[in-house]
Amino acid sequence: MPKHKPKRGAPTIDMTAMTDVAFLLLTFFMLTAKMKPSESVVVDTPSSISDTKLPDAGTLTLLVSKEGAVHLDMVGQHTRKYLIENVDTAYKLNLTPEQKVRFANGTGFGVSREKLKQFLSTEDNAVKEALQKNGIPIDTADINKSELADWIHRARLAQFEMKKQDIVKEEYVIVIKADRSTPYPAVQKVINTLVDINVNKFNLITNTEAKPGAEKE
Repeated sequence: MPKHKPKRGAPTIDMTAMTDVAFLLLTFFMLTAKMKPSESVVVDTPSSISDTKLPDAGTLTLLVSKEGAVHLDMVGQHTRKYLIENVDTAYKLNLTPEQKVRFANGTGFGVSREKLKQFLSTEDNAVKEALQKNGIPIDTADINKSELADWIHRARLAQFEMKKQDIVKEEYVIVIKADRSTPYPAVQKVINTLVDINVNKFNLITNTEAKPGAEKE
């Protein structure tokens, strides 16, 4: 009696479950990802061969435009909220709750304290750009009158307070990001301001270029 051979078909793999997981992961990352906010001033940094990387969190950035205007940007919504409450109380700026929220959720800024309320009240980019034309005032003759020094000092204290409350894990790393066309005296004013408030450790941001002779290796 001849043997009966069962019919064999090509094996199939059900990809439905894998597809569902892939789309779930994609949806999760799309909903939870945060876009990096644009900076308050466009800065084209110079190049160097330094390959030191800055931390992803805990940075306080001093942006210096090609005209020499200084803007300040710090990460951390909780720190920014604590900072603006402190500044509003100290200088009686009479900011509204909405303006404080806008500051806490915002990016960098480059205005004097007297223009801060107006800056936080407008959504017109042209108006904001005009208000930030001269940047944060710097007084190198009397550090006690320098608004930039005061902002840096209070921002560091705010971050330190958040660290004490275990809201953040690190203190601020100070970085200077200047345009390649910025006059050196403008950058020197920023450095002098940091030194005058006993900040002797900071970083200069540059674009990475190839090290000499790297192509030959």
